[in-house]
Amino acid sequence: MSSKRIVIKLGTSTITAGSAKISYPGLIDLARQVSVLRRMSHEVIIISSGAIAAGREILMQKELPRQIPAKQMLAAIGQSKLMGIYTQIFGMYDQIVGQVLLTKDDLLDRRRYLNARNTLNALLSYRVIPIINENDTVATEEIRFGDNDNLSALVASVVRAQWLFLLTDVDALYTSNPRTDPNAKAIHVVEDISQLMVDTATGSGPASGQWGTGGMATKLQAASVACSSGCRVCVVSTDHLEHVRMILKGSTSVGTTFFPSARTIAGRKKWIA
Repeated sequence: MSSKRIVIKLGTSTITAGSAKISYPGLIDLARQVSVLRRMSHEVIIISSGAIAAGREILMQKELPRQIPAKQMLAAIGQSKLMGIYTQIFGMYDQIVGQVLLTKDDLLDRRRYLNARNTLNALLSYRVIPIINENDTVATEEIRFGDNDNLSALVASVVRAQWLFLLTDVDALYTSNPRTDPNAKAIHVVEDISQLMVDTATGSGPASGQWGTGGMATKLQAASVACSSGCRVCVVSTDHLEHVRMILKGSTSVGTTFFPSARTIAGRKKWIA
């Protein structure tokens, strides 16, 4: 298996395991799996949420404030703790990590877009694992990516990654909500995501309706962006990180793999898009 450039995205629910605190076992498992990928000569970039959750844990706040400045304050407190955890846990596996914080403006401006790409390429060339998060301390509602699914797709495009793995609490995309429909069936391969996006928009696709509002719809949006850049996108269960290696080896029986578009965007046109 040839070496690949891989982007792995995990959200706050993954980092906290659905609780109000950072889940160390989950992050240790992530570090272990990523260290195996690194030994296989793959380059790995991690898109991580969790700064605000870490800030809430430090201040022992049970409720998430609605005000943007309060959320930014929590992110400022929690980001250093989160990176400290990543540094410690990945250090157990002799892996070096580096923090990169981005806002939408960093990728809208051509010069800053190129600077971000050069920085990420430099980190990878020195065998450092970039840990990327949206810069919540300065981002406002007008310039936010909106979620780290979309951020991960943009980063995958910037670094020309071959694979993007979106970790989630379900093991695949389903024909309907598997929590409420016992007849829901897993969709393991999506050859043409453009048709799936059309079906979803018209309310007939598997991510339409209530099943789409909780997060799968944003993952489809992210997958569409990444696939247009020639990247394969996979939805994988957080509880089965070993499926990442299985998919890289060619398995199509776990998770959901979205194949790249027939016509991909390259170079400056990619940034314009």
